[in-house]
Amino acid sequence: MSAAQQQAPVALTGNDAPAAANDAAIGPVILVADDETELTDEICDYLSRYGLQPVPVNSFADCMKVLTTRSVDAIVLDQRFGPVDTLPLLPTLRGLTQAPILIHTGNREETDRVLGLELGADDFVLKPVSGRELVARLRARLRSAPPRPANMPAPAAVAPAPQPLVANTVPAAPLMAPSAPVMESTGWRVVPSERRVYRPDGSVVRLTTAEFDTLVALASKPGEVRSREDLTRMVFRRTWRPGDRSVDNAILHLRQKLAPDMGEGCIATVRQLGYVFTGFGNAA
Repeated sequence: MSAAQQQAPVALTGNDAPAAANDAAIGPVILVADDETELTDEICDYLSRYGLQPVPVNSFADCMKVLTTRSVDAIVLDQRFGPVDTLPLLPTLRGLTQAPILIHTGNREETDRVLGLELGADDFVLKPVSGRELVARLRARLRSAPPRPANMPAPAAVAPAPQPLVANTVPAAPLMAPSAPVMESTGWRVVPSERRVYRPDGSVVRLTTAEFDTLVALASKPGEVRSREDLTRMVFRRTWRPGDRSVDNAILHLRQKLAPDMGEGCIATVRQLGYVFTGFGNAA
């Protein structure tokens, strides 16, 4: 094989791995997260040849499950997981792991790379990437990363003490105290004490009680995924049941009022998990 062929960004299933790469020795654990199954398999096949332990997942929900149940040494993360842009979710991932995150993307926009690095990514690799380059970048990041404690999965959340429910309701509690700080972003202001949302031009966004409480629940924890179950308890003071569309309807109306021309706008859907507030920077 010529030197030019070795350096070209070819498919990751090339047969140029050295003999030592086929050793059965256990190596660093690499989470490979991409919704394209064939591409994920190719990446995992190549990484395993170089003594790395790939863990493939094909949905963002599965990615989150892995990170909450085991430790990994590095993550190769697709920027676009179906309809989900993973860049705004990097703070959520950073809350689960300090492993290096390499964003695998076909997007060549500088603004996305800068945003991703500021939100918690360690590196970007552009598609198509050669297997050799991906391995080299992973090894470089692994050298500078602190060692992972053996067999130390992320700690489980402590469940609150159970409370009796009456007539399928949750004990009422204010979402935020009247003295809670004002949330501001790119000129937008959410004022819990006034129960109002102000646009950058000072005008008020007319929201229902459910829409405002849903926004506060999401915006108070930017970058953190909120499940339908959590939002139903917080906003509607009841337990969620299959087929309950109250949260989905509130999100739909919020998007229409906050960002009518920007699709999902400042609230992103995380498949099989729930919703996440990504900031007013995307709102019209």
